[in-house]
Amino acid sequence: MESVFYHNASRVNEGDFLAILFHCPWDNADQWLAALQAALPNEEFRIWPDLGAVEEIDFAMVWKLPHGILSALPNLAAISSLGAGVDALIEDPDLPRHIPIARLVDPLMTDRMAEYVCATVLHHHLGLDVYDEHQRRQYWQRNPTTDARDRTVALLGLGQMGRRCAQRLGALGFNLAGWSRGSNDVVGVQCSHGRGNLEGVLQAADITVVLLPLTGQTINLMDRVAFNAMRPGSHVINCSRGELVVDADLIAALDAGQLAGATLDAFREEPLPRGHPLWRHPKVRVTPHIASLSAPDTAALILADQVRRARNRQHLADTINIEHGY
Repeated sequence: MESVFYHNASRVNEGDFLAILFHCPWDNADQWLAALQAALPNEEFRIWPDLGAVEEIDFAMVWKLPHGILSALPNLAAISSLGAGVDALIEDPDLPRHIPIARLVDPLMTDRMAEYVCATVLHHHLGLDVYDEHQRRQYWQRNPTTDARDRTVALLGLGQMGRRCAQRLGALGFNLAGWSRGSNDVVGVQCSHGRGNLEGVLQAADITVVLLPLTGQTINLMDRVAFNAMRPGSHVINCSRGELVVDADLIAALDAGQLAGATLDAFREEPLPRGHPLWRHPKVRVTPHIASLSAPDTAALILADQVRRARNRQHLADTINIEHGY
C-alpha cells in the first residue's frame, strides 16, 4: 500500500494552532463528529462552511466537499476521505495535487462489502428473484438447481474488497475469475488484467460483480459491448460507482433477454430519481448504496491514527495515486 510523508513547505510553525476541516453530508454526521472528537479530544474541528482562520487548518477529513475549498487552505498538509472512494476529491479541478490524499481503509467496510456481495450472488445463484415473482403470482414451481462449483463468478476489481469477496465466495464453493487494471495473484481466483482480457472474463461468468473504482478508464465500462460479451442469461451486480454502468445499455440487455437480472447499489444520480426506469424494471433489484457503509466508531480510530501520524511527521497510510485515480 502506497504511503507518503506528511509535509507542506508553507506549514505553520511549531506551536502554532492547528485545526481539522470536517465535512460530512450524511444523515449521521453528528455521530461521525462525536466519534472523531472522542478519538481526538485535543483537536479542534472546523465544520464546513464555518472555517474560521483558514491558515490554521492543516488536515481535512471530508466527503464530497464543494470544489475549490481545499485549495483555499494555505497550510493544508494532508487530506483523508471519509470513505473508500476518492473520485469526488480527484474531480475537484483546484485540488492541491502535491498534498497526500488517503482513502479510508476500514476492515469493517471490507467485511460489509463481502457480506453484501455474497448475499447478492447467492440471491441470483439460487434463483430467488424468480421465486419472488412466483410468489406474487401464487405459482408453485421448483426450478432446476446448479451447484456452486458449477457457477462462475467474475470479480471486476481485485483490491482489498475484491480479495475479501473472493475469500468469502471461495469458501462457498464458487468458481472464481478476476479482472483488474494491473497484474494480480489471488489464491483461488483465475486472474486476468488489462482491457484486452475483459471480454474473456465476461464471457466465462454466470454472475459478474463490479468492484472497480471510478476512473477515466472505468467510466462507462459496462456498456452495450460489455453486456453483449456476457454469457446469455447471466447476472450483473454493481456495488462500486453508478458511472461505470451505462443505464440505457443495461436496460436494453435485460429487455432483450441477454441478461437475466441485475442488482444495483450505485447510481449516476443519488438518490435514484423517482420515476427512473430502474426502479420498476422487473429484472432489477435496487439498494440505496449500502453495500459497504463506513462506520463512525471504527473509522474514527483509523482517522485519528492518520492525524497522529501527521503530527509526528510519519507516513500516512493508504494514500492514493492521483494519476491512477485510486
